[in-house]
Amino acid sequence: MTRLDNDIYHALLEGISDGVLVVDFQGTIVLANSAFCSMFQINPDKVTGCVFGEIFLSLEGVDEFTQAVLDAVYHQATTQRKIVNVHIKGEQRLLSVASSYLTDANQDEREHVAVIACVSDITEIRELRETEVQLTKVVKSQLGELQTAYRDLEFQNEVLSSMTRKTRVTRVVATLLVVGIFIGIGAWRIQPLDLFVAGFAVDAGLVTTSDENDAPAMQTLTITPRPLQLTIALKGQLALGRVEEIVSPFEGHVSEIHVNIGQMVPEGKKIIELDTGQLVAELRRSEVDYINSRDRLEEIKDWSSGAEMARARAALRRAGIELDDAKQTLARATFLLDQGIISALEHEQAERSRINRKLDFEAAERELASVEKKGSEETLKIAQIDVETARAQLQSYQEKLDMASIKAPISGVLIAAEGPGVKPLVKGRPVSQGELLASIADFERLSVESSIDEVDVRKIKVGQRALISGPGFGEIEVEGTVSLVSSRAKSGMGLPRFNIIVDLDKLDDRASDQLRVGMSAHVAIVVYSNPESLMIPLYAVEQFGNDGIIKVVEEGTDNIETRTVSLGYTTLDSVEVINGLAAGEMVVLPNDW
Repeated sequence: MTRLDNDIYHALLEGISDGVLVVDFQGTIVLANSAFCSMFQINPDKVTGCVFGEIFLSLEGVDEFTQAVLDAVYHQATTQRKIVNVHIKGEQRLLSVASSYLTDANQDEREHVAVIACVSDITEIRELRETEVQLTKVVKSQLGELQTAYRDLEFQNEVLSSMTRKTRVTRVVATLLVVGIFIGIGAWRIQPLDLFVAGFAVDAGLVTTSDENDAPAMQTLTITPRPLQLTIALKGQLALGRVEEIVSPFEGHVSEIHVNIGQMVPEGKKIIELDTGQLVAELRRSEVDYINSRDRLEEIKDWSSGAEMARARAALRRAGIELDDAKQTLARATFLLDQGIISALEHEQAERSRINRKLDFEAAERELASVEKKGSEETLKIAQIDVETARAQLQSYQEKLDMASIKAPISGVLIAAEGPGVKPLVKGRPVSQGELLASIADFERLSVESSIDEVDVRKIKVGQRALISGPGFGEIEVEGTVSLVSSRAKSGMGLPRFNIIVDLDKLDDRASDQLRVGMSAHVAIVVYSNPESLMIPLYAVEQFGNDGIIKVVEEGTDNIETRTVSLGYTTLDSVEVINGLAAGEMVVLPNDW
């Protein structure tokens, strides 16, 4: 069976007004539609998957219904019908139960498959029947009275038979008058009783018309806006709506504890103080690093006129002067060698001196270029980054020092940290940066933690309003708002479920005194609300996906128009028209309904 088939069957079961219950051969309820749950006023989430006996054998007032289902199992009857009385929350209802015991005939040995029970509420039909019987008795009584009066009148006519002709005529006229009254009252009293149609016409605004040739009556429904609100019911537990964790801002030791665990703490009150000795030392070193990096940046900004550049330029000038002197000495030595005044050895020494001075000059040039590079744009950028890093480090230590006195972030009760390996909060114990020390819980703000299956999770949105109640709430009902819809299903066995959190509105004094964390809570989330919705009966529309075909009486005429409309949400017996129909128009209803 495809998913589309499942959706169609589910929509059909949810759309019918009769209750349907399916119990497998192990006694487990595998299906119960909304109509069935509404008849017995039970939560649909508590039925499917539960054992039949655990639910219905423990309920009071439904023994006859339970016996009807069990009889289908005991007698293994293909189909049997019973009329049963049930008492549901102090109200007596009359139900028609058609149960069938099904088996798999394709197997060599017949294997029990399921018991299917179709339940119809015939309380109103029985009441109408009783009313009809009572009216019949009244009519018969009045007919008897009229017959007695007629006999008395005939007796008086016989006594007055000797009277004049005028008297006789008068008697005949009186007799005819009495007979006319008799016939009129009888015809009015015994006319066919069709209370169901009459009641529906009054309640739903039906109009029935027929032509002069006694053609079949045409039923119409005048469309009037009415509110439509759809909710999803969930079950969860009350939890703290706001919990603020207190963590250590740096590594150190606890020096003072000003609030005890479990004590009420106002916002801003000092709770814990941490030792700052090591932090102060780190702060001092950070200040030194910042000052050095700042001075280095200033030096690079004025690098071209700095001392190091001046020394490099002076060294280059000295090397240039020495190279010029060596060149002049070599020139004189060359002249004297040509004149035969000096030896070749002296000339060679002058040549080596020039080469050495040239090498010194080239080294001084390279040194000047290297020193100039230290003041380049890239070096300046690096110095600026060093200053920013040192400043951020200094600011970080300063902020940590300011957080050495830990204060309450909100008003609430101080709660001890919980978890594996958590140490008690005592004076003198070491703490690491980011370690959880305690928590503050705001008990004036509560929330409900629940979960929802993958089918309905797409209907829940953050910001939707909800109504919260529960067994421990008494008569208290609290409104709230959906604050979280998990985007990831919980891990575990069974169908995927997604976490839902609903924040309760601020509680008054009465609710604060009565509600406790951990209580079970019932949540009704409003997933759709339209105060001016246009609803038509399901049997008046032929549905194709999100569209439907209806018949509408054209305004000012008796012509019938076939119209395609856009459909919205569906209830047990009606469907919302969101486009293609206006208030005040008349929709034609099928004659066979």
